[in-house]
Formats: sequence, C-alpha cells, structure tokens
Amino acid sequence: MLRHNGGSKMLQVKTVTIPESEYLNLQFQINELQQKIALLQDNDFLSKLNSAYRFFINFANVPASNHQPVSIKRGSAKQIITYIADDFTAPLQDFQEYM
Repeated sequence: MLRHNGGSKMLQVKTVTIPESEYLNLQFQINELQQKIALLQDNDFLSKLNSAYRFFINFANVPASNHQPVSIKRGSAKQIITYIADDFTAPLQDFQEYM
C-alpha cells in the first residue's frame, strides 16, 4: 500500500500480522499506560505524590547524627522477652493446611 506523505515522496506502509494473544497483551498494556497518564493529570494524585516525595527527601536529608543507633548484642532482649512457651517451635494449627 502506498501513501502520500504530503511531500514529493510516497511512503510504503506494510501490514504486519501478529498472534491474537500478543495483540490482546499490547491492548492491555496500552490501557494501563492510558490509566497512568490519566493519573498524572489528576491534581489530587499529584498533590499526594508531591507530599510523599517531600517526606522521603526530607527524611533522606536528616543527618546520621540524629538517628539513634540500635545495639543488637547477645542477651539484649533479656528484659523484653519474659516468656517463651514450651511448644514455641511446634507447628501452628492455623498454618497446618499450608505445610
């Protein structure tokens, strides 16, 4: 098939055949991209995205000296963990169907 491109040259347009499953997959991907583009035009979404961005940027810029180090040493949970059941390592009934 030949098409005129508005200039003096003629363009040849080819027809390509693809499997239906590939076509449907491409249609699905196009639909997803259109939804994402629509989100980028939604002011409420952009406002929330901007707030999250500012939060993470501010958190990343906090000097390390403001973070309290966590000391993890053998025996450090002695005062926190006060009881461990005798059957602590036994399989849980709630997860029996998954095992």
